[in-house]
Amino acid sequence: MAADETENESDETEHEGERVMDRADGAAILREVADGVEDGRIEIEGENGFTAEIPEQFELEVEYEVAADEAELEVELAWPMEDGDAVSAEE
Repeated sequence: MAADETENESDETEHEGERVMDRADGAAILREVADGVEDGRIEIEGENGFTAEIPEQFELEVEYEVAADEAELEVELAWPMEDGDAVSAEE
């Protein structure tokens, strides 16, 4: 998987990967992520892998965009951090 890790001036680190795959492979990755969310810890292996601690509550955003030449589905989880630790989001 092509992946990038970047760090900007605000001490924000981002890991991102992108590759073409079939539905079965994509579904398998999404299942791993879903299992990690349920367990409270997502572990992505590989050269630019990472581990994310998932709090009990978080904000979930699902976005679907359609343009003339492309469609995009994004799933985003967000939560606050305090002193480098995940903190549950408030309702």
